[in-house]
Amino acid sequence: MAYSDFTFAKLQLRYGIEQEDAYMFEGVSLPTVSASQKLLEDIQEAKETPLMTEKAKSEAIIAPIMRELKRHNPHITIFSGYTFNIETDKELNGAPDFLISAKSKLVEPKSPIFCLFESKNKAPEEGFAQCASEMYAAQLFNEQMNEPVHVIYGAVTNAFEWIFMKLENKTIYIDKDRYFLNDLPTLLGILQYIVNQK
Repeated sequence: MAYSDFTFAKLQLRYGIEQEDAYMFEGVSLPTVSASQKLLEDIQEAKETPLMTEKAKSEAIIAPIMRELKRHNPHITIFSGYTFNIETDKELNGAPDFLISAKSKLVEPKSPIFCLFESKNKAPEEGFAQCASEMYAAQLFNEQMNEPVHVIYGAVTNAFEWIFMKLENKTIYIDKDRYFLNDLPTLLGILQYIVNQK
């Protein structure tokens, strides 16, 4: 089964994964991160081009934000569209749009993987279960590699609206707050906060 075929009902039935809404960053002191001139120019250029597909949004907006995150954090590796199959579970297979490892200079994903991103063309909510299944796969992968991670983060975005998630034990928490491209400092601060947890 591909990650995109999962529903929360299937995740609960097969893996015992529960789902809850939460204010994930309420009361958290987020790092102060300003967007670089390069990122601002990339975003402005993207806004002036047709962004009618998931691929276009991923390439024009999400990828530049991921590159910005990497520039601030050279110790991580960000993978785009890399096939991420769990060999011990044939149900967990597919290619997350982006995943992040806490190790640098990798040529393929290695543990610990701590954050995954799923791009959607329309409503981010369409990708919740898919992202959740990818996050659970990362949890299993890290455990199998003897580098368990207590919390796995994720996000689903249509490039303009971002909704964050986290997997802790067997519960997926979906943030009740929404974050938007027109508030880049807050969005970058959350991404940096997630990296700082590693």
